[in-house]
Amino acid sequence: MNFLYCFDENYNIPASVSIFSLLESINEKINIYIIHKNKTTFEPLDAITAHRNLGKLEIYEFSNKNYKFPNIDGAHVSEATYYRFFIEIHLPKDLKFITYIDADIVFVSDPLNNINEEIKKLQNSSNLISVRSENEILNEKLNLKSDKYFNAGVMIINFQKWLESDILNKLLNLTNERSEDIQWWDQDVLNIYFDGNYTEMSENLNYRLEMFPYQKKVHNELDKNIKIIHYSGKFKPWSLKGIENNLSIYYQERYRSLYSNKYHLSDNWKMNTLKDLIKIISTGRLFKIRYPFSLMMTVIRFLIADRNNV
Repeated sequence: MNFLYCFDENYNIPASVSIFSLLESINEKINIYIIHKNKTTFEPLDAITAHRNLGKLEIYEFSNKNYKFPNIDGAHVSEATYYRFFIEIHLPKDLKFITYIDADIVFVSDPLNNINEEIKKLQNSSNLISVRSENEILNEKLNLKSDKYFNAGVMIINFQKWLESDILNKLLNLTNERSEDIQWWDQDVLNIYFDGNYTEMSENLNYRLEMFPYQKKVHNELDKNIKIIHYSGKFKPWSLKGIENNLSIYYQERYRSLYSNKYHLSDNWKMNTLKDLIKIISTGRLFKIRYPFSLMMTVIRFLIADRNNV
């Protein structure tokens, strides 16, 4: 089975955690393909490259460096979210099916049987992709005829049909033509193009965990049938606001299995992290976190490192 990730250096650690969680959740070999903005910045850990369940690991550097992607400046995503459009340029042409995975995803149990079921559904249809619909259309400007809108964080692709259909040029044309309407980046473009013509994916393969600050929901509420969780919201489990949320445990526990630190902390705006730290200390919420002193030291190291980025 083939899996695809697309990311840049800002997501090297989250993507590593996601890949490791995938390998740990299964009992057979798989192939992993990565399209990276600058692959020299990404060196896979031995725990990944030597993993018993890893077949191939192929890392490609994105080749269309001069292409300008819309609506990226100031966003919590990078241009790498668009790289999946270019799979026909980078990936081997003989692949039959590819499962694309966002870098903010964690595997909590073996998804392979469920993915195989989705592939069978795709084979018995005329559709190119299997994805999970959202409960609402997230961008009304798209004027979709189908009244359906999907989340593109997990996408199973019939790659041979993709190649036959000249999808890359069609998606790039739409990106240029509808740039003023695009809010949710590549996901909007994909929804414009497919407009309801897709196979509906089980929620268990793309269970969205959208975290909010000070949310009280606890981690043991996760349904046992869920295979893949997707931290799809603004607050990621590696931001201080995210770490404070109990739902970050699925990410942070897998991070601890891969790295020596108790917490992964990253944020583009260090001043926000400092303000959040002061707030959780002054309100006493720091001591409700599992490893409060480890988190405190992680935050301090984060704040004093590379001061030019504050």
